[in-house]
This record gives sequence, C-alpha cells and structure tokens, in this order.
Amino acid sequence: MDRLTRHPLLSDIQLETVVDYAVDFIRIVGTPPSFIEKTEPIEIKDYRGYLPCDFYQVIQVRTLPKAGNKFEYFRHSTDSFHMSPKKELHRGLTYKLQGNCIITSIRNGMIEIAYMALPVDEDGYPLIPDNSMYTRALELYIKLQFFTVLFDEGRISHVVYENTKSQYAWAVGQAQTDLIRPTIDQMEAISNMWNKFLPDATNDHQHGYLNEGSKEHIIIH
Repeated sequence: MDRLTRHPLLSDIQLETVVDYAVDFIRIVGTPPSFIEKTEPIEIKDYRGYLPCDFYQVIQVRTLPKAGNKFEYFRHSTDSFHMSPKKELHRGLTYKLQGNCIITSIRNGMIEIAYMALPVDEDGYPLIPDNSMYTRALELYIKLQFFTVLFDEGRISHVVYENTKSQYAWAVGQAQTDLIRPTIDQMEAISNMWNKFLPDATNDHQHGYLNEGSKEHIIIH
C-alpha cells in the first residue's frame, strides 16, 4: 500500500481494492511459488465432501485408511454419469470437483487431498512471494486496473494508459519467468525422471509419486 500510494493518482486507493486486485493477480499468474502446498482430511457423506476455503487447485486425492491398511489413490473421473447416485458399477476410486465440493465414488468415509492453497495471513489478507519482480508486476497490475477506470472517465491521457500497459506486460513476463526457473535440487529431480534406463514397473500414481524423482540404480550380475 505504501509503495502504491506514493503515486499521486493512486493516493486515494482503498485497501479493499488492492486486496481484490492482488487476489486476481495471484490467480492470473498462477505460478507455483504464488501458492502453498497443503493437505487436508475431508469427510465424505453420501458421496460428497466440502473443499477447504483456501482451495485453489487439487494435486492428488487418496483415502485415509484405518491403521495397518494401505493408502488408495483416486483418479479424476471420466464417467459421464459420475454425478448419478447409482455408483455401484464404478470401477476404481474416482472423483470430480463441482463448486466447493468434491464428489467421489465412495459413499462415506475419510479422504485426504493434497492441494494448492491461496496463502493468507491470520487476518485473511493474501501473502505475496518475497520476489522483487513479482511485487513490481503486482504493483503495475493494480496500477493498470485503477488507471483503466481513470482512462474510461477521461481523467488520464491515452499516452499514460498505454505506457502503464506496456510496463505491466514486460513486468509480468519477467516475474513468471523468474518464478518458474527451477533450483539446482529441482533440476536434479527432473534429471532423474528423464534419465531412467528402465521404466518403473509400478504405478507411481498409486504411491503419490513418492520416488518419481529418485535416481535409478542398475545392478549388473
């Protein structure tokens, strides 16, 4: 807010307006560092459970079995009649998302979802990644949205408006590129996935991709 209100044309912008634009920007850019990874148990009643209030995108879904039993992993349903209450013919564990609910192929039970969440503080305000390129792009997005209203009202010139659009286009591209650049450790995992001599005999999806990025060791007898 301090950095935005330094601009004379933004001196009277309201906090609620900034928060609305900030949340929109986080979702529009959509890079993984903009969100946090979380897990959450969900109770399923009559095939339906409620998603967490900070839910943005699902990563994977699995059952929460009783002690001694194995986890079982869901896949996204391709069934045209998944929403039908008659699910006795369904094969395997499946789910679909609808509104703020997850609809599964099991009638009752406990599941766990891994998901991307919108990061917020204890007061419910969105948290911003500590990245100078990201914050600059966010500031320009808010500035552009606010200037659009001023331009429509004839309070700023076409030159000022177009200059802001150009600055934002460059800044958001730089921010996205910087945030998706993998670290050395991430590159090691990617390299291990791409350089496996033998395909994994197991279904990694059924193990939550636990060992997907591990190095392959071949023993020759």
